[in-house]
Amino acid sequence: MIETRNVLDTSNAALAARYDEIPYAALPHPVTHPDRLATVATFLGKHPPDVAQCRVLEVGCNDGANLIPMALGLPSAEFVGCDLSARALDAGRRMIAELALSNITLVDEDLSALSPSHGTFDYIIAHGVYSWVPAHVRDALFALASTRLSPNGIMFVSFNALPGCRVRQAAWEILHAHVDPIEDPRVRLTEARKLARILADGGKAGHDGDEAVRAEFRAIAQRSDSALCHDDLAVPNEPFYFRDFVAHAARFGLVYLAESDLHSMSAAGVSADARAFLSTLDPLSREQYLDFVRLRRFRQSLLQRGKAEAEMTLHPRSVTAMHASADPSLLRAAEAGKVGDLARGLDPANGENGPVRGLLDTLVQRSPGAIAVEALRGGAGPLQRPLEAILADAFVASIVTLHVHPPQLAATVTQRPSASPLARMQARSNEEVTTLLHMRVRMPDGEARRLLMLLDGTRDRSALASAMNGPVFDHDLSKARAFVDYVLEQFARLGLLRA
Repeated sequence: MIETRNVLDTSNAALAARYDEIPYAALPHPVTHPDRLATVATFLGKHPPDVAQCRVLEVGCNDGANLIPMALGLPSAEFVGCDLSARALDAGRRMIAELALSNITLVDEDLSALSPSHGTFDYIIAHGVYSWVPAHVRDALFALASTRLSPNGIMFVSFNALPGCRVRQAAWEILHAHVDPIEDPRVRLTEARKLARILADGGKAGHDGDEAVRAEFRAIAQRSDSALCHDDLAVPNEPFYFRDFVAHAARFGLVYLAESDLHSMSAAGVSADARAFLSTLDPLSREQYLDFVRLRRFRQSLLQRGKAEAEMTLHPRSVTAMHASADPSLLRAAEAGKVGDLARGLDPANGENGPVRGLLDTLVQRSPGAIAVEALRGGAGPLQRPLEAILADAFVASIVTLHVHPPQLAATVTQRPSASPLARMQARSNEEVTTLLHMRVRMPDGEARRLLMLLDGTRDRSALASAMNGPVFDHDLSKARAFVDYVLEQFARLGLLRA
């Protein structure tokens, strides 16, 4: 008889060991940035702490891939990260030392026993924690927030969600039945991937619904070691209904505010009947039933201390004091020549070539820079609706990104271009670097990475071309100069250059 699920050790030591055995590929997550959290809260009529001088805690910070870029971009703010993986913390501390950052500390501490000396926090980030720890640690996480989150502070919590994860659970249980008796972590991954490939192409499905499980196995077979180990094969790994998550938070005096990605709260793309039904529900019930409609798998939720409100009210007027930038979806539309389609959706009366089109074109042209909303007023011609209302709709639709504290970057190449010191450091040994937009970009071209490492602000274009010139450019300075000019423009477009 096959044992369908071995009980694996979920102690702190065992969890840390699994992360040391198979390193977690930590990344920066834009939706966790204090600017995003504060912007969403402000948009909903709250008064979150000042981003520029905030105090941030990230639990499960790994090597600081998410927290270190924040500390670099917000020098007057303070950051604390805690984790149980000694390997990851050591790597993060080496990076912090090399960058000479004094506003960030990574500590080897259990979140349930975080030292009081760290004080309170304006923003608490728990990305990839809630579903992947035992029940008593989930309690400790919310207990920590109930006492250490500042009165107007915001907590970010991501978790695997039901009902969408039911399909994933079916695949997980099959993989566990196959690999749990295997001790070697690398062999476990190899065997799990082999079985996933076999089951992905196991023959004709008996029922149409079975194809969803086969599709899950196809996806699993392509996942990285990090994702396969720390998500699909993770123990614990428990998905939750939204309603249960909200009830758990309420036990600790925490209430649901919104999703960090407001677009995921909209009814865009659902049927007319579903929208009509959703409109009859209170806000929390609407969120749960929207998960039912969309078979949602993952949530990135924001909590705060206090009492739940009867309605989640948007405050478009709050947009007046913000900055706006082109969302990646708008940039993709521009590349495909479809900005007019987005403009028509925001302004049906004037269609694809009206003043809203001009507004979106301006944001695309100034990308990745953010423009003060007041500076946009009147620039695109007379609008049928208030500018704030249009930008609010565009924000919810993920066409425009709003900021209460925009990133400090150069949208055009300056005389002596300077790149983020973190990106310059990463370029020495990695193909992926972190931008000032709090995103990771891949840079496979070794010459481009070599140029990036030279951008410390001391060289103009001529000096950069001279430093780059060599065999790759046939010792032809004009070729080196053309390369430098082209790549610098790409760096600016990606948000790699500092203001």
